[in-house]
Amino acid sequence: MTVLFLHATDDPAPQAIRELGSRVAILRAGTLGEALGWARGLVTTMHADQETLLALRPALTAFLARGGRWVFNGHVVRPMLAGLGRFVPLVRPSRADLALTALAPHPVFADIPISDLEANRGVAGFYGRGHNPPMANAIAITGLGPDHVPVDWVAPVGQGRLFCHAGNDLGGAGIEQGHAPILWRRLVDWAAGGPCL
Repeated sequence: MTVLFLHATDDPAPQAIRELGSRVAILRAGTLGEALGWARGLVTTMHADQETLLALRPALTAFLARGGRWVFNGHVVRPMLAGLGRFVPLVRPSRADLALTALAPHPVFADIPISDLEANRGVAGFYGRGHNPPMANAIAITGLGPDHVPVDWVAPVGQGRLFCHAGNDLGGAGIEQGHAPILWRRLVDWAAGGPCL
């Protein structure tokens, strides 16, 4: 079944997504509502228009209720699902507060050293600088700093699942080590119904 990739900028979609061919339908927000009725999965980037997603709350809820999977990248500003909270930034984070720790295994991160994702060109903070509060029954996958603030988590919603990443697009992490295209492909695999917590 097809995974929807909601593309929200004028730049081309990531090459790793375009290379997946018919496995992924790259679309704009205006056609998302109808497509949620037949798709298996959804990947939204940090650039997604949250006002549009909020307006699609009934369709998103129905999509998850019937077993759909959604990968959400970014800071929740407009909670578009019941139980989803607004982004909570770290207050004046030090470098130690931006250290990333694996908290639970997940196939998206299999065989990728978590430390490879902490920084881009030696600068930390691109991966995450806070968290979207985990929904009920969520499992924290990665945590920031000594308090393990949950920057990545997965939660059951209806018969479906929400994978939430509170930062820049997860598929843009680990560029220097070659992980970025692998992460994009694995996010699509997960959204399509791959192994889950």
